Amino acid sequence: MSNRFYRFALATALTAVTSISFAAKICIDPGHGGSDPGAVGSGQQEKTNNLNTCLKFRTWLNSDNSDGAGGGSWTNVMTRTTDVFVSLQGRCDISNNASANRFMCLHNNACCGASGTETFSAPSPSSTTADLRNKVQQRSVEAWGLTNRGNKTYNFYVLLNTVANAELAELGFIDNALDSTFCGSPTQQDKMARYHLYALQNHYGITAYTPGSGSAATYTDDSPSASANWVTATSSADKFGADYKWRATEAISDPASWSATVAAGGNYDISAWWSEGSNRSTTAGYHLPNGTVVTRNQQSGGGAWNLLGTISLSAGAQETQLSCWTTTGFVVVADAVKYFGPK
Repeated sequence: MSNRFYRFALATALTAVTSISFAAKICIDPGHGGSDPGAVGSGQQEKTNNLNTCLKFRTWLNSDNSDGAGGGSWTNVMTRTTDVFVSLQGRCDISNNASANRFMCLHNNACCGASGTETFSAPSPSSTTADLRNKVQQRSVEAWGLTNRGNKTYNFYVLLNTVANAELAELGFIDNALDSTFCGSPTQQDKMARYHLYALQNHYGITAYTPGSGSAATYTDDSPSASANWVTATSSADKFGADYKWRATEAISDPASWSATVAAGGNYDISAWWSEGSNRSTTAGYHLPNGTVVTRNQQSGGGAWNLLGTISLSAGAQETQLSCWTTTGFVVVADAVKYFGPK
């Protein structure tokens, strides 16, 4: 695995230089546009509300990317940035051609004065897609406080034809007197955009963070040290960076290790990233710096940060290990480990 270790630090608290080596690519899709106004109501056009909210979401992503104190690392692409018509297949093509990791589509709803917020995925979503959808729904309801209409599934074209994990959020009903005051308000659009950032952070295992507000730091190591018995691989699409390591389970002490040097003592969230698969161990054992051992099922939860625990650490060098000593007949995957704190 390439020697990539990056550290995010708030400039006023730490002096380390930030080097970002991984970014999830987010495709932002403002529904409708151009000759297609979408829903109309309360003197508003859906296409305009969608675009304004999505542009604000992009701004929050970019702000989070440039703030190393505790948010995420993102690149983004938009299906439109102006009032133009883009076909449904064209939107999918933009996301697919950009090799986006997540597809996030924002809409306003309309139906006989109904009210509330609902978020969709395609039917029978993967656990990763369902998690993205559910977190967007949760944060969207928190943002505007409208009726929670729930997590739903539907055969929307863009959800069926994008390679990325995809969700479509119907933020509110443009033809409802209450909802429309949120849908068309620049202030509320910005709040919804910020809460979409929180949803994305939570989806990737990051504590919700407003860019410019914190003093914590994130330390990520995606280059575990390991013996020659560990194989370096690149084939799994849900890996963290360019590659990862794996080893057959065996009753022997031969761990993979991740290191970090934290600048300040305090409570830290420690999270792990792995690529999932049916041959993975369901009892992969992670040894945390304080001696705690936690097991995780690597047959699920891949392509995202998974919290291992929150523990107290002293300033200085820390080490987390992944053991191969568990039920035989499987493999364990060593990809990346992240420390976030102090909290």
